[in-house]
Amino acid sequence: MYYHERRMFPAAGFAVRPIRILASVLWLAGFAGCYNPGTLPEGAPCQRSEQCPDPQQCVLGSCSLSARPPVDARPPPPPDARADAMVDAMPVPCVADGLTCASGTPPSVFPCVTHCWVKCTEVLPRATAETRCNNWTGALGEIDDATEQTCVASHISTATFWIGAIQGNPAAMADAGWTWNGATRIVYTHWAAGEPEDGNGAGSTAENGVEQCGTIRPDGWDDGTCNSPLPFFCARPLFR
Repeated sequence: MYYHERRMFPAAGFAVRPIRILASVLWLAGFAGCYNPGTLPEGAPCQRSEQCPDPQQCVLGSCSLSARPPVDARPPPPPDARADAMVDAMPVPCVADGLTCASGTPPSVFPCVTHCWVKCTEVLPRATAETRCNNWTGALGEIDDATEQTCVASHISTATFWIGAIQGNPAAMADAGWTWNGATRIVYTHWAAGEPEDGNGAGSTAENGVEQCGTIRPDGWDDGTCNSPLPFFCARPLFR
């Protein structure tokens, strides 16, 4: 009888052990399911998405599965580069110091948009006027847009002044090939009615290489012969 019980005890133990192992496996599986990151509740505090269980993201300081930042939370647009450049640039005094203007009337100085302009009433050929402007660390005036055109025109009464417009050779038509001081292609224009006409009469588009230098008068721009003696405008940037 005792021998029979010793034989039955291991058999009984063997029958119980698989049940215990299976229960442990099921318990572990349940434990893992409870800690599945995708099933964790949302709202845990965070500073970065790396602190949230995948696939949750850190949104406005809390872990979230679906929330998105509001429109106001988007990063601001990049600052305007031109405005930043002007802030960083050094202002240049708008004065006529260094400009030789030998006429009896002293030069008038005025700002237009981002340029300092000087009006000299001494009459000179274009090349001589250009040298005067360059010695002032500027150039014959360049007009970039309608705002600057209106500003400069307000300082003209009846005379015609040299500005920096010049036509390159060869040009196919009277209105072709114009640059600012031989360097920058002119984009904005404000030619007077019928101009430029290269000396052929208002409205003509023929090009014969006679009037290659630009001027400004009260009603707009005109082309003229470069050796004509005229007063002139110089300009230079207000910020450098």
